[in-house]
Amino acid sequence: MNPKRSSIVIALLLMVSLTACSTEPSTAAVQTTSNNVTFTTIKQQALDVNYDLSGTLTAYNETPVTFRTAGTVTAVKGEIGQQVNKGTVLATLDTADLQLSLADANQSVAAAQADLSSANASLKDAQAAKQNSLATVSSANAQLESAQAKIESARVSQQSVLSGARSQEKAQAQNAVNKAQTAYNQAKAEATRSQTLASNGLLTQQENEQAQTALADATDSLKDAQAKLSLIIEGASASERASAASTVKEAQTGIANAQATIEQAKAGVAQAEAGIAQSQANIQKSQASYDQAVIAKNKIVLSLSYTTLKAQASGVILEKNVSVGQTVSAGSSGGGAMGGSSDPFVIGETTRLKVLLPIADSEINQWKVGQQVSVSLYDDVRTGKVTKLYPQTNESTGSINAEVTVSNPKQDWKPGQVIKASRQATTQKGILLPVEAVISTGDKPYVFRNNKGKAVQTFVTIGESYNNQYLIKSGLQVGDQVVVQGADRLFNGDALATPANSSTAKTNQSTTKNQQEVTAHD
Repeated sequence: MNPKRSSIVIALLLMVSLTACSTEPSTAAVQTTSNNVTFTTIKQQALDVNYDLSGTLTAYNETPVTFRTAGTVTAVKGEIGQQVNKGTVLATLDTADLQLSLADANQSVAAAQADLSSANASLKDAQAAKQNSLATVSSANAQLESAQAKIESARVSQQSVLSGARSQEKAQAQNAVNKAQTAYNQAKAEATRSQTLASNGLLTQQENEQAQTALADATDSLKDAQAKLSLIIEGASASERASAASTVKEAQTGIANAQATIEQAKAGVAQAEAGIAQSQANIQKSQASYDQAVIAKNKIVLSLSYTTLKAQASGVILEKNVSVGQTVSAGSSGGGAMGGSSDPFVIGETTRLKVLLPIADSEINQWKVGQQVSVSLYDDVRTGKVTKLYPQTNESTGSINAEVTVSNPKQDWKPGQVIKASRQATTQKGILLPVEAVISTGDKPYVFRNNKGKAVQTFVTIGESYNNQYLIKSGLQVGDQVVVQGADRLFNGDALATPANSSTAKTNQSTTKNQQEVTAHD
């Protein structure tokens, strides 16, 4: 009997005996004799490629997140593997000291604001005082001009009083006396004649009275003319001279008072201007103090904002190096017990990954930016793209790095995993299977295909070998599930537990093993 068949029979006998002697479910007995096998799902792969390159996957972008102020950590909200958006709060620091500093800064700002307001008020008062003094100067100048006009008039009048009448005035007064004398003589003669005629009854009494009245008027006019002539000849009296002198003195006093007012008002203007200059200097000083107080406050407010550590980019938390109670300094995690990187967090974009492939300098001319690259993680093969060719060789190896970007929308590939890669030489595709999946002990090679939970022996035609894989020319179709590990323990028709997922359908079930193990049993 075939040794393999003998061992399976013995195992089945043991399973039956255990089932008979135990009350445990039969599945436990099945598991004791199970063989682990691994499936893969057939798909088209690129041919004529040589997986002779390898590299370690890294996040497409890695963003270190550090504290920008020192303090003690009070809360940590970010965890490794957590998907975060830009602005997500990751950790917070104690703000008690900064809050006290902010209160002091607010008081300083308020005091500086009060000083600045007071200085501005003083400036307004000084400017108003200057305007008042200028108005007083203008009014006093008007008064001075009026007083100067008055003194000129008073001096002219005084001079006229002191000088007496002119010869022309005296001649006019004498002529007036002469005319009045002539008129008197005529009136007197007419009055005498009228009296005589009236006595003789030759004139009426009324006509005689008219002649006597005319004589009286002529007498008065003569006296007035003689009096004026006398005044002109005699000149101004002492009282008139005194009155004229008093008027001149009064006008001089008005000029002096106006000049004094002007000087006083000018002094007020000068004092107001000095007050303005002092107020402006105080404003500059108060403004500087206020600005400094505001700057100091803003710095504290900024420091308070820095106590909340936020994600600076969207992605997955790759590293966490901070814990509650840890004292940190600005720009690092403070070297706490967590160890490792000094950055509290590192966030990476993992929907895209990149890998540096060391290319021999003799082959670098065959690589171009934008070129497609076949990338393999276990049996999961993807197409990447060359995004950068480094400009210089590695000093230790002499190779040149090519940066390849790989799409990772499901994030099932992880940073740190090692992949194999090569530049695709042709566009031909075919079905490739690992050599261990193909059993070649007989005349014709075969594989075990999973058909509704049964191991179906399927003969295949193999072709060339590619990187420890056979090209399957016939016998399989895309989508078939084939046992790639443990096939040598199976027989045609063996029952297989249907896998929940094939190794190529959902590789994110494991970060260290990109295949799924299933149980095969008789």
